[in-house]
Amino acid sequence: MASSASYDEIRAALAVQLTAFCDGVDALDPAGPTDCAGWTVADLDNHLADNLRGLAAVEQRRVDTPPTGGLTAWAGELGRLAELADRIARSDRLHTRDFVSSALKALDDHPADTVVHQATGDHTLRDAAMFRLVEAVVHGLDVGIEPARPALKLVVKALAASLAEQHPGRTVEVRVPPYTAVQCLEGPRHTRGTPPNVVEADPVAWVRLCAGRDSWSALVAQGRVRASGERADLSAMLPFVR
Repeated sequence: MASSASYDEIRAALAVQLTAFCDGVDALDPAGPTDCAGWTVADLDNHLADNLRGLAAVEQRRVDTPPTGGLTAWAGELGRLAELADRIARSDRLHTRDFVSSALKALDDHPADTVVHQATGDHTLRDAAMFRLVEAVVHGLDVGIEPARPALKLVVKALAASLAEQHPGRTVEVRVPPYTAVQCLEGPRHTRGTPPNVVEADPVAWVRLCAGRDSWSALVAQGRVRASGERADLSAMLPFVR
């Protein structure tokens, strides 16, 4: 299952989210802490800036091979690359703002199905733009920046679709109002009436849960995740974006 967002929608959401991120980061102490463990504000800025620089380098990264996967495949590779990402985040001081224009121009100048090589595999440019959008929302939240609504909507839907892709089935319904609802997990199939297993979360809580910023138990205790039914505990499946 893949997110249904169009290339134009992703590009537009990325533009507004990057503006929100850059404006927010400019007002923060670069040495200040973040919710991304061990990283400062400057480290997050470096990380996103470097990834935008890579997104802009379409001509250098273009490959003539089929894509290896979308968001689920990308997320599955992040743990393997954690040490590399950590080194890059602490290397040369970069500023996300300096790479926004070139990254967005690259999206404007190339078709969505252009395949580009990244450390996580070969991905379409549409998917690569979605990865950057997920990062911009997650890392914005890491420093208290409220996501732009179009960006939050697309990221919530993409993360929910990825969970359903990883754990297919119709046993549990995951609701993130007002943006999406998906079914997942093998088992008795729900077809009519109220599903026997339901998980509901607010959009920001869902993003932070998928990214490992808050635990399942903490969000349940706060009432930001509500789970009903004997199979509605998703803690073993989350987080999956690290």
